[in-house]
Amino acid sequence: MALLGGGLIASGFAGKADAQIQSSKPRIIVLDWALAATTLALGANVVGVPAIDYYRQSVIEPPMPDEVTDVGLLFTPNFELLDQLAPDLIIIPPSLRIGEPFLKRIAPTLIVDLSHNGDATISSAISGSETLAKALDAQAEWLALRSRMEQQLQDATAQLSSWHGRPLWITTSADDRHLTAFGPGSLFADILTRLGLSNAQKDGGFWRGQATVGLDRIASVPEAGLVLIAADGSNSVSMPSMDGVFWQALPAVRDNRLFQLPPVMDNGGVAAIIRFARLLAVNLSGKGA
Repeated sequence: MALLGGGLIASGFAGKADAQIQSSKPRIIVLDWALAATTLALGANVVGVPAIDYYRQSVIEPPMPDEVTDVGLLFTPNFELLDQLAPDLIIIPPSLRIGEPFLKRIAPTLIVDLSHNGDATISSAISGSETLAKALDAQAEWLALRSRMEQQLQDATAQLSSWHGRPLWITTSADDRHLTAFGPGSLFADILTRLGLSNAQKDGGFWRGQATVGLDRIASVPEAGLVLIAADGSNSVSMPSMDGVFWQALPAVRDNRLFQLPPVMDNGGVAAIIRFARLLAVNLSGKGA
């Protein structure tokens, strides 16, 4: 049964819904960036999100409307401000379960998980999105969003056909001599599998499939392409120096198989799946040889 009555108008990632229409919808606070992206993609009237600047730097899609209020830090939101916003619903991830009794004093609180047993996958993103859509009475909007995701994955699979059978590293920067690689248990690895691509990182890591690997490990798979996702937000480390001798010695760099992508949230749900598949296809298509 839906927690909120009335259908919600679907929202494309390219623009904002009409403000007057949005103001007539239930008011929703979302205390998680990935859940905020999903809620916005379902066309809901989001009125509060923590650390909005970070969302705009690291999540990016769907765009955060200017009228949404920044409610403070992710794990320590401003409870007085939450109350002043008079929400009809507060949405939180399992990591904020400890705060549920306090949040329920302000508004009904829904816990939604976009992962499963610590792993971020396409399946878990779909399951969490379905839970959210039912609560928002946004089943039609969810069907449209899922259709868009499936179409993007299908298109990217075709565009990346030249990479089928070739390994790819999916990484972010750790420091000048190390990268964070996404292996089994990560959303990026699951997307690679769905696209028919091979992940060079075969082992999962300590957190959502992430593992720190040295450049020597990257070089040990000389035929692999190297995807470097830009660091995100104020919590990021610097991009590695591309002029360094160790970087220049990497086969992927030497053979023009280094691909730099803008930020994508590694546990960002369906919106991140669409964004990552699109960016990967745009940057790698036609460069598999």
